[in-house]
Amino acid sequence: MIIEKIDLFDYFHVARNDAIEGTLTCYRHSQYPEISGKTRHPGMLILPGGGYSFVSEREGDPVAVEYFAAGFDCFVLKYDVAPRCSYPVQLQEAAMAMMYIRKNAEAFDILPDKIAAIGFSAGGHLLGCISILWDDPAVKYLFGEECELVRPDASIYSYAVISSDPKVGHSGSFQNFCGTKVLPNDYSLEKKVRPSCKPAFIWANTLDNAVPVEGSIRLYQAFVAAGVPAEMHLFRGGWHGLTVCNEETDHTRPLDPALPYSRPWLKLSQNFLAALGFARY
Repeated sequence: MIIEKIDLFDYFHVARNDAIEGTLTCYRHSQYPEISGKTRHPGMLILPGGGYSFVSEREGDPVAVEYFAAGFDCFVLKYDVAPRCSYPVQLQEAAMAMMYIRKNAEAFDILPDKIAAIGFSAGGHLLGCISILWDDPAVKYLFGEECELVRPDASIYSYAVISSDPKVGHSGSFQNFCGTKVLPNDYSLEKKVRPSCKPAFIWANTLDNAVPVEGSIRLYQAFVAAGVPAEMHLFRGGWHGLTVCNEETDHTRPLDPALPYSRPWLKLSQNFLAALGFARY
């Protein structure tokens, strides 16, 4: 395994201003001399949640471990949060992360058209921003017409913050993301889906009392209406923030039955990606 940490602001020669994070931790497969020829892997950008007020470590490295074992080269973004930073900082950091993977795909032996991204909670909203709003002015400011490269080839939405509708959304996440510079309605993802979006996998827990499941349902319906391949799984139990549903990432002892019941989301998402051709070879 090759592990390294990249400062995205330094790599792209972008002024930091108020930002202090914008780092990408990379977990890449090594090439083994005992095996003839190169093995190429799909990529996975991981965007942890935290309401745009912190970045959850439970939704970072543990997720990378799971997808790495499934054959993905994994990249965990640590992005800036409120109150220090709001739009456009988080969006630009996520865009730089995806562009970094794209630009280095050949050197890293990553399949250039098989780079997915996964986001949890507010990280799911950030995922939607690069998956649905990849040509946002903040992204175009950095990358011009190359902004389309920021769009992942598939997206995994995990109990994601989707809608600015206070009845089904998480208002704190939108306040922290938008600040005073943009309107929440303009970043309500279910209103922005278009036919050029890439395939999406969505999962959530019905009893989530932090980010209502209705937001995920609206996003799924928007993808279907736009003709974008989408798959959705709603688990009847559980709560917000289940991440990979194991003892490493949860405090309950003994393990609450809702976790092993919901853990199949991982395999289901991997099957979804495999059906789209995301596989090492």
